[in-house]
Amino acid sequence: MKSLLFSVILIFAVFSAMGQAESGSDFSPVCDAVYIATPDQQNPMIIHFDDQSTGQISLWQWSFGDGATSTQQNPVHTYNSGGTYFVCLTVSNSDSGMICHDVLCLAITVHEPGTCVADFSYHPDLQNPLMVDFTDKSTGGVNRWHWTYGDGTTSDERNPVHTFPGYGKFPVCLTAYKADSISFCHDVKCDTIEINPPPVCHASFSYVPDTMNPLPLVYRFNSTSTGNPTHFQWQFGDGVSSAAPMVMHRFQSEGSYKVCLTIMRKSGDVVICSDSVCITITTANYFDLGGHLFIGDHPINNPVSTGDTGVACLFRKVGSGLVPVDTNVFTHLGYYAFPRVMNGSYIVKASLTPGSQHYGQFIPAYFPDKPRWIDASGLNLYDSNDYVSNIRLTPVESLLNGQGKISGTVIQGEPGIVNTFLPFYDVILFGAQLQPLRYQISDQRGEFIFGNLPYSLYYLYVEYPGKYSRLTPIWLDNSIPVSDSVFLGVYNSDVTGIKNQLYSNLELGPLFPNPTSDQANIYLKVARKMQIRFEILDFHSRLIYEMRHVFEKGSELVTIPVGSFQPGVYILRIQSDGDAGLFVRKLIIL
Repeated sequence: MKSLLFSVILIFAVFSAMGQAESGSDFSPVCDAVYIATPDQQNPMIIHFDDQSTGQISLWQWSFGDGATSTQQNPVHTYNSGGTYFVCLTVSNSDSGMICHDVLCLAITVHEPGTCVADFSYHPDLQNPLMVDFTDKSTGGVNRWHWTYGDGTTSDERNPVHTFPGYGKFPVCLTAYKADSISFCHDVKCDTIEINPPPVCHASFSYVPDTMNPLPLVYRFNSTSTGNPTHFQWQFGDGVSSAAPMVMHRFQSEGSYKVCLTIMRKSGDVVICSDSVCITITTANYFDLGGHLFIGDHPINNPVSTGDTGVACLFRKVGSGLVPVDTNVFTHLGYYAFPRVMNGSYIVKASLTPGSQHYGQFIPAYFPDKPRWIDASGLNLYDSNDYVSNIRLTPVESLLNGQGKISGTVIQGEPGIVNTFLPFYDVILFGAQLQPLRYQISDQRGEFIFGNLPYSLYYLYVEYPGKYSRLTPIWLDNSIPVSDSVFLGVYNSDVTGIKNQLYSNLELGPLFPNPTSDQANIYLKVARKMQIRFEILDFHSRLIYEMRHVFEKGSELVTIPVGSFQPGVYILRIQSDGDAGLFVRKLIIL
């Protein structure tokens, strides 16, 4: 008996029902009905159904579309005549505690023995997309073929090659039949052939200097080409080539180089499309940077050994943040050096290493002598070497002696991050005049402690290159000699945007807490009796709060009630009579 093509024509319906499994069950209650149907090799009227459903299934119900049914998992059914039948499989679970139900219906076509079935495949020519190769796959003793291409042309070849007049969609039909019994062997198959224009390749690339690499003249190249290229060929103008979409390349000397990228899209050995692009690149300039590290009046180990070792860290300014570039540990003559630094803007931090003779006696500093990176002077390397960027460390205040103590924890301050302790961060203790007094490095739990402090106003600040913190005021006196639950937040962006200011008659601390929802506090220190005006404005410059108060000489904590304000961002202005200074703070109300 002749073989017969079985075809699935249509997915008629698919639906499923999901329930909940019994408590404590390890089984999923979801059923997914799936099956395949295969005609018998000897008799195409016999169809073998193979269940491939998933889930905890115990019941199968088949409906074969001709009135017959079965409850077997993998039934075999014989049809009495050819035609199209909708065969449905229903799967379920008989366990009352596990609801599982799904149905799949497929339309199948059953051919009677001796029936001719027209079928074909096709593929476009890779070098000429208008040319399509057709391959006859008809069955049933076919010996005649007639093709219509939808463009007004025909062919009677079995496996023709046809060239279409242009791009677009064409309805192609194959009529297959047996010449001596056309009334019994005749079938037609139609398909829509879409002829698309050949793909177009466009070569392009981007490049950036690798500022993170301590080696000079290193660049990153990245292909931004279009057309789905499969092959890449770089020529860097210095005799070096590469064959990857992304490449890191180091030039051996400064200068201009013609960098070329050639791309190709290939299928096997056939090139479908190709393109090339060249860009002349002028490398960055590189300069030497160095300077002495001073403790007191002389650099370390200069003119005699002080028993100290210094470490200098180089950071490149990128936007409002810092990117670490290099680190230099040094002893000889107290001089640090960073050779071949790419042109740009940098800051340098220096300190003494553990084990140094004077370690712990000096606060780390940024060029030239600032304890905070946001106050550091930038080193601009654009046109010449810089060998005299000297850095002076500030000595800690060793004469502090009192009963006060401050301790706490350094934490990640970003919203949504809870209880993330930050170890090995510099914590700086400032005095009432914002002069650095002492510093500590937080331990492995992010904790720090400052003891033996006289009663006074202090400020705490967490210093980490590229990170931000708030100046946190702490007041110690007879009634509050110890502050032992201080949390210092570290942020990835500037949380205030406005720096502290000092004037001769009025000193103003930071606003805290900020953001707030009920009240804001701020420390003031006045050098004489004066009247001070507090104003809160919204971001449309409308005055919504005003308070005037006469302050005596000394320090005082001022509390501003804001619980009745709408959430938003406000401006706090503070100004004294007869003083040229106008203080401005950003206030965030939740």
